[in-house]
Amino acid sequence: MADAMPASSADGPLTVVNGNWGATSLAAVRAVLESAYDVLTDVFGRTPAAPVRIGHWCQDPCTFHDERPYEIRLSARDRYWSQYIYQFSHELCHVMIHYDRYKRHKHNWFEESLCELASLFVLHRLAAVWAEDPPPDILDASGFAPNHRTYAGKIEAKYGSLPGSTLPEWFIRNIGVLEADPYKRDLNGVVAVSLLGRFRNEPSLWRDCGWLSHWDPHLDATFPDYLDSWSGCMRAKGLKDRAAAIVRELFRLGAAA
Repeated sequence: MADAMPASSADGPLTVVNGNWGATSLAAVRAVLESAYDVLTDVFGRTPAAPVRIGHWCQDPCTFHDERPYEIRLSARDRYWSQYIYQFSHELCHVMIHYDRYKRHKHNWFEESLCELASLFVLHRLAAVWAEDPPPDILDASGFAPNHRTYAGKIEAKYGSLPGSTLPEWFIRNIGVLEADPYKRDLNGVVAVSLLGRFRNEPSLWRDCGWLSHWDPHLDATFPDYLDSWSGCMRAKGLKDRAAAIVRELFRLGAAA
C-alpha cells in the first residue's frame, strides 16, 4: 500500500501532490503531466476508472496496486520536462490497460513493452503539440518542444537494432527471459520500438489495448494463446482485433485461433 501523500493544491481527475519537485513550480509540473494525460486519454478514447494522484519520490517510478485514487510516484524533478513525460506516460499506460486486474502472470512483459511504447508515443506527439499549442504554465514550451523528440530518439537508439537477426528470431530467443522477468527494459524496448511506427500512424490502435486484462491471462499457456484471448475478447464485443493482428505479424505467430 502506498504511503500517505501530503495534501495537494488541486483536485479533479489528475492531481499533482506537493513534494520535492525541485527548481520548478507545482503549476508547471501539473501542466506537463496534464499534457501527457490528455494525449493518452484521447487515443484510448476514455479516462481512467478513478482519479490519478501523482507524487514525487527518489525511487524508480511506480504505480501502486489496488489504490483508488490511482497512486503514481515519479522521480523526475526540476525542469526536465521530457523525463516527466517519459516516466508518467509509462505509469499512466499501466492504469489504462488495467494493470491491477490480474497480477504476476507470465505475459506481463507485453504490458511493460506497451507502457514503454506509450512513453515514446507521447513524447513524439507532444513535440508537435507543444510547438503548435504550448501549455501556458510552462515557460517557452514551444521552444522546448523539439527536445521531446530528441529525448525519444536517444531512448530508441539505446535499444538498438537486431544485427544478424530478424525480429521473429529475436522473439524465439528471448521469450523465456521475458516470461521469467517482465522488467527487462532493454528487451521491452525492442518490442516498443518495433511497434512505434504502427501506433504513430494509427493512434486508434491504443483503443485495442484498452481491452487487455478483460480476461484471465493466467489461463493462457503461451503468448500466442494470450493474443488469441485478446482477439476473442474484442470479437465478442463486435470489434476488430487490429493490434493483436499486428503483434502476430511482427513476430510471425500465425493467425488467431
